[in-house]
Amino acid sequence: MDRLVIFLGSMLAPDRLARTLIYAGIAGFIWFFFIQPSSFGSTLSVTALVGAGLVQYGSGKPFVIPLYIYVLAALVLAQLGGLVLGVGGQFGAALLGSLLGLGLPYLAYRLRGRT
Repeated sequence: MDRLVIFLGSMLAPDRLARTLIYAGIAGFIWFFFIQPSSFGSTLSVTALVGAGLVQYGSGKPFVIPLYIYVLAALVLAQLGGLVLGVGGQFGAALLGSLLGLGLPYLAYRLRGRT
């Protein structure tokens, strides 16, 4: 049982979870852009990738990369603009991807701090 706790603790480390989400975003973009084309999937993958890279969880306090804030905001606003103009924006995918990319590592960070 002790080994399981150690294994799950290392797997749910915020920096490792963010790195895994970045790799999943890259793989998802390749899959949804080249192999099985889907604008929803590629938008979700890219925004999750950028959202996961926005906050860096190193030693101590997490810090935000300012350039990624602008990139994520531009991605979400571009999808919203496409939706408003009627050219096929995937605003829901952009919102979901950014929430997953930002939220999952932050949740792991908060849960890790309490244990």
